[in-house]
Amino acid sequence: MNSFPARFCLLFFLFSHLVFSATAIGAPKKQNTDPPITGVHKQVDSYIKAKVQELAITGLAVAVVKGGKTIFQQGYGLANLEWQLPVTSHTSFQIASCSKLLASTLVMKAIYDKKLTLDDSISRFVDNSPASWQGMQLKHLLTHSSGIKSFQADPYLSINQFVDLLKDSSLAYPYGTNQHYVSFDYALVRFILEKVYQKPYEQILKEVITEPLGMSDGGYDMEKLNGRLLETKLVSRKATTYYGPTNQKIGYKGIYPSYMYAAGGYFASVNDMASWAIGLDKGILFPPTFLDTMLLGQDSIKNKLSDFNRVGWIVSATTNKIQYVGHPGGPALGEILRFPKEGYTVIVLSNDGELLPNLALAVAGYYIKGLTDKPAITKFKRTGSL
Repeated sequence: MNSFPARFCLLFFLFSHLVFSATAIGAPKKQNTDPPITGVHKQVDSYIKAKVQELAITGLAVAVVKGGKTIFQQGYGLANLEWQLPVTSHTSFQIASCSKLLASTLVMKAIYDKKLTLDDSISRFVDNSPASWQGMQLKHLLTHSSGIKSFQADPYLSINQFVDLLKDSSLAYPYGTNQHYVSFDYALVRFILEKVYQKPYEQILKEVITEPLGMSDGGYDMEKLNGRLLETKLVSRKATTYYGPTNQKIGYKGIYPSYMYAAGGYFASVNDMASWAIGLDKGILFPPTFLDTMLLGQDSIKNKLSDFNRVGWIVSATTNKIQYVGHPGGPALGEILRFPKEGYTVIVLSNDGELLPNLALAVAGYYIKGLTDKPAITKFKRTGSL
């Protein structure tokens, strides 16, 4: 296996409903320049520049963290075509399903602080749970083995209204007997965290995770309808996301319901996510030994190891058995890989809505001895709401 399981790559954006605004803009003509880079970092920089040009990638940013220190961080292409603004390390990208990594970090913090356990019953937090939910546990939500199904729902429901809809919906299969990636699992994760902390999810994430780790660039734009207005909060240096041919780019924005914020919708810079990785390395939230226990643990489902670790990160390995965990999103608006034994975290954020995951693994190959996989970096043709 030389990448995230293929069946996941195009699923991470399906739960949102997309609104498109058209524009026809030329290709990026300049790249952001950071301090001079040398050695292996120069090789990485040259490789990424070549891929940006070859695939006409609108914009992206890359960071590599090793042992609690950022060793490479660089922006490429444009964050906004209309204004011809270059990507920097502080450009805030929509990271889509990589938001689940932040929710997972919050869950781990709650577990470490003895506010939660992975074996906690869902019915402890959800009043009048349906009979089919009896015995369902937090770990079933995190590992997408709950049996909860996806369906069309009003994106402007409250979290309580949405959970009521979930309660009225039948399960696709009895929890714990199968595994299917469904972002609705994380709506319940949000609901549970709000019950535990007695605060809105966005406030919990800020107070417990992003502020302590120095993640100061991004956030949720808190989109909402106000009559005929679509209102959003300001997010610093927010990139616009694009798809389409070089000279016919279309800007678009995914509508992320607030009840799905644990699953997707967060805007972050590579500087933010590097700060997150550094915080994990340094044990700012919890000891690294505790983190390793969480990240390297896998349950078995249908007599085989789960595709996810116990806190919801996808588990994979290179062809020569180098294990890594992480998550893509959108399908490659965000791609974050952590190599627990080697001590590296590779972060790739993009505003190209047609890029497929693999760039983070390719970058990792320049740093990790024995990682010889040469994954293909490709795009797909986006149509409609996919």
